[in-house]
Amino acid sequence: MKGYYISHGSPLLLIEENKWKETLRNLGKKIRKEIGPEIAIIISPHFFSWNGKFLIETQEKLECIQDYYGFPEETYKYCYSAENDTDTVNNLLSTGLFTPDNNWGLDHGAWIPLYYMFPEGIKVVAISINDRPVEEHYKLGEVIAKVVNKRAVIIGTGSPTHRLDLYYFKVVPKESKFDTKLKDLLSKGDFDSIMKLEGTKEWKEAQPEGLLRPLYIVMGAVKPRKANIVDYSIPWPGVSMIAVEFSDQ
Repeated sequence: MKGYYISHGSPLLLIEENKWKETLRNLGKKIRKEIGPEIAIIISPHFFSWNGKFLIETQEKLECIQDYYGFPEETYKYCYSAENDTDTVNNLLSTGLFTPDNNWGLDHGAWIPLYYMFPEGIKVVAISINDRPVEEHYKLGEVIAKVVNKRAVIIGTGSPTHRLDLYYFKVVPKESKFDTKLKDLLSKGDFDSIMKLEGTKEWKEAQPEGLLRPLYIVMGAVKPRKANIVDYSIPWPGVSMIAVEFSDQ
């Protein structure tokens, strides 16, 4: 199973000239060429359950959700829906770790990356994060890797630094101490230390999107030995973008 942690960024990405779109397109081409995935398992920070449950969408079609407000009208012209892979969903439900749900779909944290990576379409499985500890998200990733029996790519999305106060006050973009630390640990392959980032001073200052839970699920699925930082940028104040490819070899 191929694993990625990829920032989806602001919906402004849809209408702005931004290199990140090309980054996503190139990643999609690379993934299709290397593994030809039958399904994409997507974990968005915006699909969050506060009741401690890991939700999994069970409906046949995952409809696009434009869960953003106050953006230019043009951003609402874009959308991406996908067919659910219900066979994989049923296999995952058989573990007893997931709670079936049919009230969600593909929020912008899921569909924006998929829109550029798989423009021709791909079957998708959508899984939530929750308020449970880091370790439980990692273990969930381990279960996903054991149960899924199709060629799959697992993608967690979110921004390492997600300070919307800096965004709205248009503070000059700069790399946060948290991003510097995370990139250093990824480059070194020090995944144990990445598991211990929560609650540090740098973490609190950066306010990582989704508490990095999508990243931990991906790490559990891949059990990486190394990580390749494909791209990194700060296109907007307070919002960083990173694309990381994980390898178990």
